[in-house]
Amino acid sequence: MSRLLAACAGLALLVGFPVASPAQPNRTCSKPPGIQRISFSAVKYPNIRAHFRAALRRGWPRTLVLNRRGADARRDQLLEDIPTRAGFDRDEYPPAVGRGHGRWRADVRYVESSQNRSHGASLGGQLRRFCDGTRFRYVFD
Repeated sequence: MSRLLAACAGLALLVGFPVASPAQPNRTCSKPPGIQRISFSAVKYPNIRAHFRAALRRGWPRTLVLNRRGADARRDQLLEDIPTRAGFDRDEYPPAVGRGHGRWRADVRYVESSQNRSHGASLGGQLRRFCDGTRFRYVFD
């Protein structure tokens, strides 16, 4: 398979298409100083907000660090023993992309699927421009 990928990359270069090397870091992201505020509507996401606040009261951190690598594995490990429920998703705080290296544990609460998925899309969209290592926190308006 690697020969096929190398051949495709070589062909792409030959015809003038840019090819990003997996070893090259993403140059379109930024890592600003300080803590970035990731804003959500308290009206649109009341159950996410309630879970966030409860998790903080239980000692989970307010400031998170963006860590995309391994997020799927952290999420899978966390949720493997928590059963699914029809119409609900298992919301995690901190989210898998905000947990540090080797930290797979988080607070989990069932929330309506539509609310959780919309919140996740909003979170992903707001974090897209930042590089791993960027510090961020949830803010509900």
